[in-house]
Amino acid sequence: MSTTFDVYPGSVEVPFTREVLALGASKLWAYLTSIGIDEHPQVHVKLLARGNHQKKGLILDAPFAWPEDQYMWFTVGDGQGGTDAYCECLEVDEGFDFSTHGLPFSQVQMDDLALFETARIGGRWWYFRRSAGQPALVNVLYGCLASALAALTHGVVYSSDSAWDYTRFPAQSAEFDRWFMRPEHALGADFREWAQRIQEALIRELQR
Repeated sequence: MSTTFDVYPGSVEVPFTREVLALGASKLWAYLTSIGIDEHPQVHVKLLARGNHQKKGLILDAPFAWPEDQYMWFTVGDGQGGTDAYCECLEVDEGFDFSTHGLPFSQVQMDDLALFETARIGGRWWYFRRSAGQPALVNVLYGCLASALAALTHGVVYSSDSAWDYTRFPAQSAEFDRWFMRPEHALGADFREWAQRIQEALIRELQR
């Protein structure tokens, strides 16, 4: 099983990969500090081909966008595992509400015209995926990266596959940071218990 965080931008300007990497790491470190862990594990990224996972050339000071037959692979520290990121184009299929321009939420849910105008003009969006069995640090990292990209694009984070409480989405970066992976702010018992387990695992992993 895997879960994902989607990012839908509120601007057609795309940040550099280095900016996403730096802000994602900063958000991860801030989270660790907030739960009493004084560690700053480094976040690394590669650009790989889908299918054969062949390494491609990556320019950090270039826009955070790539062809659909490639993906970004983020790792953290010296641990195993990681989170993959994909760059996609919105599709308005039959059955979609055309007023949303392919976004999976309406203006009633997020009253920000820039999101819908950006979807109409550009149509680009991203998602970060966490597969089952990842280390605790990766469980936090993929949310921090999604939040970083949302902040840099003036966009929102969204998920409908139980990455976190569904009713929280769509969410702007600042509000996402306030409650993501924080048991005291979880709306459901399952997410509360999961966040507690992740925090306990982080303490074991990073304070050995």
